Amino acid sequence: MDDLIARLKRKEDSALKEVMRMYKNQVFNYLHLLVGNAQAAEELTQDTFVRVYFKAPGLRTNNLKSWIYTIATNLARSEFRKQRLRRWLHLSEAGPEATSCPSQAESSLLLEQLLAALPEKFRTPLVMKEMDNFSFEEIARMLGKPVGTVKSLVFRGKDYLKTRVSVPGGDSHA
Repeated sequence: MDDLIARLKRKEDSALKEVMRMYKNQVFNYLHLLVGNAQAAEELTQDTFVRVYFKAPGLRTNNLKSWIYTIATNLARSEFRKQRLRRWLHLSEAGPEATSCPSQAESSLLLEQLLAALPEKFRTPLVMKEMDNFSFEEIARMLGKPVGTVKSLVFRGKDYLKTRVSVPGGDSHA
């Protein structure tokens, strides 16, 4: 791995191709779960590896996967901000009738919808933990948060999803 990182730092094309072969599908799946849109995930995946190539000379860690996921996460956060702005502009023009929920969906589509409804502050650490099997410590490093905060965010994200799954339509039974 050290040789691969050294080659990547020297901007060798073959090193970038090898890194992409190793991580492209994982990064795409991670981003797809985060943004809930295959086309956006594909664009963000490409942007991630463009940044990997250009930022590699300044790489200061031996944990290449963690570094790549940090880049992908930061790009996804930027995308969330853009989506929020577009959604706000669209809803302010269209009015309240613009929101609708699908009646039934397959389990994978349901998971995507549930994750999309999950606030980003919970979604990112939850996906990193449960889908990509990062440790709490790795997630804390990548997100720049204390380990205890990451554990809390993952727990609260799971709790949010359980509430949405166990109660049809998201209504609460008191």
